[in-house]
Amino acid sequence: MRVRGWQSVVVSFACALAASPFADGGVPRAAQDPGVTQQATQPARDDQVLGPERTLAASVKEPRMVETVGRLVAFGPRQYGTPSNHEAAAWLSTAFREAGLEVSVREDPPRNWYQPVSWEIRATPDSPGATGIVLKTAWPSSGAPSGTGSGALSLETSPGAVCLTSANPTPASTAGCAAVLVDGRASASGWPVVNRLRGTWTVPVFAVSPNETALLRAKLAAAGKVQVAFALEAKSGNSGAQTVVATLPGRDRSKYILFCAHGDSDSGGPGANDNASGVAIVLEVARTLAEAVRSGALPQPAWDVRFASWGGEISSSREYLAAMDKDAARLQAVFNYDQSGFGSSKDALYVEPDDVPANKEIVTLVRSVMTDHVGTRGFPEHAASIKSQGGTDSYVFQPRAQGATVYPSVTLYTSAWDRERAVPVTEGYPPIKWYAGEQPGMVTVDGDAFYHSVGDTPANTTDTEPSNMGWCARVGLLSALRMMAGK
Repeated sequence: MRVRGWQSVVVSFACALAASPFADGGVPRAAQDPGVTQQATQPARDDQVLGPERTLAASVKEPRMVETVGRLVAFGPRQYGTPSNHEAAAWLSTAFREAGLEVSVREDPPRNWYQPVSWEIRATPDSPGATGIVLKTAWPSSGAPSGTGSGALSLETSPGAVCLTSANPTPASTAGCAAVLVDGRASASGWPVVNRLRGTWTVPVFAVSPNETALLRAKLAAAGKVQVAFALEAKSGNSGAQTVVATLPGRDRSKYILFCAHGDSDSGGPGANDNASGVAIVLEVARTLAEAVRSGALPQPAWDVRFASWGGEISSSREYLAAMDKDAARLQAVFNYDQSGFGSSKDALYVEPDDVPANKEIVTLVRSVMTDHVGTRGFPEHAASIKSQGGTDSYVFQPRAQGATVYPSVTLYTSAWDRERAVPVTEGYPPIKWYAGEQPGMVTVDGDAFYHSVGDTPANTTDTEPSNMGWCARVGLLSALRMMAGK
């Protein structure tokens, strides 16, 4: 039934793509004026054009992306060179191969790495009938050594105690402590931010939410003594990060479009939204496109379509860029995903940067897809293109070095950094179907209250808003197809 339904779409979808302003292969037939309103950014498309696109977009599966995020987070933080990075790369390689893609695994130069494996902190007040409580927000500080033991909770440095501090600890300031709990820095949601230790440590150190440490302080004040048992198993080593690159072959293999996302939790925490969400989108676009081609719903792509999960944010994409001169195929465009599965206060899709000259055509293209589909089922109610914000892999493909090649490269996302912020609208690129009452000339970019924190779990972020990943996948997929149409 599903294949038969897809086959009925083939002819009309091919016609729709031929009608695309990019049917000549990445260059609009008629230059679009980005200074006009979104209704006039591109000629209106009728249902014969948009209907087949929406039919294809409906095959993007949010539950499959939710499952992918859960699997990736279960491996661990997936940081550069860690066992969890390698385990995630192995699983992704299998998933891409099962989808019918060509797969290769790139290994970057070795680096020192650290990965927490298992841990628990249990506090028991010294009072009749008291039961122990497990600290649910505790997370090992990056670099904390393994250790098991117990000690009395102390708000000051004390030999043999489990010391609780709000200050940035050092080995000297906590000398003699059996373990250290730190509540000095929390995300906007109150979850602790994973801190990175400096110096040589011989005892376990944990970041803990101020909410939980406030409870500990209260119990200490009431009971006079709280015993804390702790256990941490951590690993460290030196090895290279593994980047998975999968390819869906096109008719013209001298050109390709790249979908990518950094596969690591660069904070060292769970990294569900930042950035298992991005990897889940990349895999879902690959699966959706491969399924459509295999079923006959779509022809073989005009160019190769590559999909990359970077072993380490920025560093692995730089390694890839440095090796591109050895690649016979030429990169045509990059669709990057970062923080694409959650937003704290808005339901909007963003694309950046729209102030880089090399991005004029690709941003106009993505905006045309957003304009055509915004507010319809499976797409966001609001959308905007944004000035350069930096801090993600798409910018690696737009180096600032004099004479360097700058590639059309954008990031699609639903939140940036840790909290919302208002940024100036780029002249000629007004937001699309935007919120009423916003300050003229400004657009609010949503933030993630769990950014870089222990709370960046699927339950707190991507599980609550799987539609965000769907929006990003659909807009990127349709944008790439429009770009390749007629080639």
